[in-house]
Amino acid sequence: ALGGLAKSACTAIVESAPKPCCLAPGVEIAPLPGRGRSLLVSLRGEARLSGLKRGSQVLREYPLASVPLTGGGSSLHPETALALRLWSGAAELRHAAADLLDHGGRDASSRLRRAVVAVMFVMASSEGVYEAGAESVTRSESLFCWLGRVRVNCVAVTSLSEQSEGNELEVAKVALALYPELAKSVNHSCRPNCLLRFDPEDGLALELLVSAPGGVPPGEEITISYGPTAASLPRQERRAALLAQYGFECGCPACAILDEDFSWRSKAAALDERAKVAAGRGSWREAATASSAALALLRQGFAEGDLELAREECKLAGILLQAGDAARARTLWASAAAALAPLAPRGDPDLEEAKEMLKRLPEPKLDSKEPAGPKSQGTVPFAAAASHGDVGQALNCLRAVLEASSASAFISKDAQETTVSDSFDGVVLGLEGLNLTPAERERVMQVAQGTSPKCERTANAR
Repeated sequence: ALGGLAKSACTAIVESAPKPCCLAPGVEIAPLPGRGRSLLVSLRGEARLSGLKRGSQVLREYPLASVPLTGGGSSLHPETALALRLWSGAAELRHAAADLLDHGGRDASSRLRRAVVAVMFVMASSEGVYEAGAESVTRSESLFCWLGRVRVNCVAVTSLSEQSEGNELEVAKVALALYPELAKSVNHSCRPNCLLRFDPEDGLALELLVSAPGGVPPGEEITISYGPTAASLPRQERRAALLAQYGFECGCPACAILDEDFSWRSKAAALDERAKVAAGRGSWREAATASSAALALLRQGFAEGDLELAREECKLAGILLQAGDAARARTLWASAAAALAPLAPRGDPDLEEAKEMLKRLPEPKLDSKEPAGPKSQGTVPFAAAASHGDVGQALNCLRAVLEASSASAFISKDAQETTVSDSFDGVVLGLEGLNLTPAERERVMQVAQGTSPKCERTANAR
């Protein structure tokens, strides 16, 4: 059985020669201290004047070899299958990736597993033909190196698909591939300035695009995430994951921050779940408030311009539209479309929805007699605070809101645990769901709007 798997994997390769890689004229490869071979925005030519803007293509490359992760029918581990393809491939293919690092999984257990796999597959692929001891050892060592190269250099090719439940987008891994130029020259950062975009309809072509909102200035290194990011895992966990698979201790700016609070992620997940429950029972205002609070928390962890934030904006926009706030929904869809347009893959569902809703929803008409923006309602919201006094006033009002809402003996444990301010406007999450009397509800609303005597006294005192 093992011999059949080895033969199948070795003969499945179809690439006859590596396709050329397209590198943008504004970048160059150069060594950096402690980083080795690196990809930089050039200090020469046009790039030295302004660098690379968000959405700029840095590199386009086709895979040297790939294996499907769905519907392949093979019981081999994808990394093993890919290594076998390269190990048994044409000399041109082997040469194109021969200088890649091969230290994937430096720990003893990983090396032992690779050694066992290499020896077993070399023996199985010989099909009973006698091989001299030296030749067998040489082939086993070669396969051992290829298993290490694939481990540390392969890339999971992804595509977006809509889940049937809730119409939410899911990132699915469709293939494992090796892109040698990407692997040779682009280093990792837990807060990268570039991302990878794939085109499954064009031979799994990979594009390296600038994702930083302000672009990448001249002389700065181009970076991607090898997997874990500052928004996906706490510092200690992501550094351990990078060391285990890639053999290096990350020293990027995000990992240099020792005092890290990662609680925002679990809080955002709880609020998102609460929004789903509220939407399921038709409480759209409560769902919108919960989703708004979740988005505010996500902004603490994700970098500005991250596509994950844009997708959350699309989700909140849909909820706000159901809640009757078309103006705010349109603003969020416009923000999401601006973030997604330069980076999202072709036919991205969120981007298509945002574009369609921007066509359907009318643009807000500004009254020339009245300045645009939120009106002050007795107290200055944080978003409009212009001084320490304004911030202090808003904080006091928010404290009064929480005191007023928590004064009721009928607030559920769930509401107590997830009562937060909606961004900086002082709206209490779960107000619609609290079992308050009409008088209690009115008092809380007055405090939230800054019209209660308590807030007015605070404002006058300042």
